Amino acid sequence: MPISISNYPVHLQEGLKLNRECLKFQGSQNQDRKLFHRDSLEVSQLSKNREILTDKMKHTVIQSPASFRDMRAGILEEVREEKGQYGYSDIANACGLSYAKLYSEIEKRYENEQYYKTDGKPLTKEEEIEWLDIQYEQEVEWQISCARIAAQGQVIQGNIPETPTKELEELEDIFYQARDNYMKLYRENKHDGRPLALQSFVFGNSRIYEMLQSGSAVTLW
Repeated sequence: MPISISNYPVHLQEGLKLNRECLKFQGSQNQDRKLFHRDSLEVSQLSKNREILTDKMKHTVIQSPASFRDMRAGILEEVREEKGQYGYSDIANACGLSYAKLYSEIEKRYENEQYYKTDGKPLTKEEEIEWLDIQYEQEVEWQISCARIAAQGQVIQGNIPETPTKELEELEDIFYQARDNYMKLYRENKHDGRPLALQSFVFGNSRIYEMLQSGSAVTLW
């Protein structure tokens, strides 16, 4: 059977026929393979993108002011259950311990992992520690404000002659001493492999606590 390829006559061997349908089918198969390969690549990329997105979600840090307050409140609740009540010394210890615990969590996060902000941008350990410092400063301001209101109420009740301004200033220093003490304890415990726990550190002098707590127990803030 003669056929022409580029204007040159070609004779097929006897018994062989050119199957146009077969060639068309093979061409269709090749096209299907290309489409399948393309679709497979798209599915693979989508799967990879999903894995990246899932990993980012797992490593996204939501910096909530409630995290510090909740930890401090939980510690004080345990103290109240054990003692029946708690005072300013307990509050200072709870705040110091809360700071050290959150600090340790930040350090652990960044040992081998990368974390992100809620907008998807990378978050650094330094940024988290800076955020924690701000939370502690705000907590101290809140505690001093509460102590001042409590003291003024005691003046009205006649339990103390006047608002203890000097003692309130010293109380602010006490909260930062508590933070420093628990951070020192955290580093020592980290070296020895021991967990952090609430201590009975005494800051300042007993007169400060007596004046601030005279006539009433401290409530949970």
